[in-house]
Amino acid sequence: MSKLRAIITWFGLAAALSSAVACGGGGEQSSGSGGAGSGLGADAGSGGTGGLSCSDLFADGPPQTYSIEISDSEWQAMDAEFHNLTALESGQDFTVYHPIVMHYGSETVSDAAIKLHGQSSWLQTVMFDANPKMQFDISFSQYNSNGSFHGVSKIVFDMPRGDLTFMHDRLAHRWMRQVGLLAGCSTSARLDINGNYYGLYVLEENINGHVVSEFFPQNPDGDLWKGAEVAETNQETPNWDRLMTFDDAKDLASISAIVDVQGSLTSWGAEALLNDADGYYGGFHNFYIYDQGQAGYLFLPQDTDSTFDWLVQFDLVGSTDHPVYWWYKRAQPAPTPGDKWLPVLSDATWRMRYADAIAALLAQWDVAKIQGWIDTWWQQISSLALSDPHLWTTTDQVAQSPGIAKQEVAARATYLQSFVDCEHGVPGAATDADGDGYLWCDECDDSNPNAHPGAVEICGNMLDDNCDGNVDEGCPSSGTPDVGAM
Repeated sequence: MSKLRAIITWFGLAAALSSAVACGGGGEQSSGSGGAGSGLGADAGSGGTGGLSCSDLFADGPPQTYSIEISDSEWQAMDAEFHNLTALESGQDFTVYHPIVMHYGSETVSDAAIKLHGQSSWLQTVMFDANPKMQFDISFSQYNSNGSFHGVSKIVFDMPRGDLTFMHDRLAHRWMRQVGLLAGCSTSARLDINGNYYGLYVLEENINGHVVSEFFPQNPDGDLWKGAEVAETNQETPNWDRLMTFDDAKDLASISAIVDVQGSLTSWGAEALLNDADGYYGGFHNFYIYDQGQAGYLFLPQDTDSTFDWLVQFDLVGSTDHPVYWWYKRAQPAPTPGDKWLPVLSDATWRMRYADAIAALLAQWDVAKIQGWIDTWWQQISSLALSDPHLWTTTDQVAQSPGIAKQEVAARATYLQSFVDCEHGVPGAATDADGDGYLWCDECDDSNPNAHPGAVEICGNMLDDNCDGNVDEGCPSSGTPDVGAM
């Protein structure tokens, strides 16, 4: 089974649980000119704080319409790519750009290009949906190396099937930028194709060298790796030897030598607050690492669309997903932790610093403000969301989802505060219900005295007895080696 197919298997089983419950200027232009409304405006749209800024394409307000014209032959070719799951699962880069004409208000870009976007979410919609929905990159520099539109060279139309609020990435990006974590600008947008409404999306800024330099002004030229595998910057000359050193780091000493552990704890804490189901926190492939040079690689969130209400609607654990042992109560087959996770968080000192990082982020998690974003944005997008031609579930479930997300914004903060209090030894919070000598915040199952870090794996019980992310490892029927022995 391929890595991607394994991911889809888990998402598909989890999805089954939900089903059961269930500006200015005018005239035609080339992308080189950028239009009369081009340029950057401070804190426009989902802009951040300090020196961060966004193009006016990402301004708040009702969704703007992007209308594209594409020939029948190019559309058919792109549709064939979309249904080529064999190539998608192989991991090869097989998609190509297709020429389009794009209209935005009174502006027309005659030399834009469109390409399919996504990976696991792409495979999910083709596998599971009667009317699968494409996601897209639109480039203004594919046919003109100096091309841009309103100051950006590429925009992303992102909307996986699991985001029933149509806002996950927009919400996550807005908050992450405010707390200083790498994230592109974003807003909501309507996409029309050849005169017909195709769907509602989160419109996102492409992460490139410009965005990296905003967040790392003292070290803007490092390698940014998607999933620790694909170079997003310095694509012609990434430092492969250094990446191999990162990949080979399996114990705390070697990890600390190549990773900015303290900074990465903040990123992991942010994912814990967002309740991310498939970042590095979450065990899957959606994360970045950024090479800061001497400071080491920094883990960063990426593709945060399985957040907020996702674990409530598509899994078993909801807002009480343990911030260290997040896999333990997930739907089976559960995700497993990456090889840097447990060596760091099994160490008592680093676990306490992780709790401190979460505490610092909780101070910047304004429940009322985030809930206000949900209310305001849902009012702006609800009619388009409920009439999206590619809805795979009921309009009632979609209409209820923003309210569920609002509840989780508060519930997740409350739960994580209890985790912080437990780690800090606050009376009434630092409890050990099963009497095994481990506080609930330091073990994966506080209802089972036989399940805790270092416990003997009991063969055949289909439980992760030693809290290492594997079930029955080392047992005769299991080919999975014990992570602690690796």
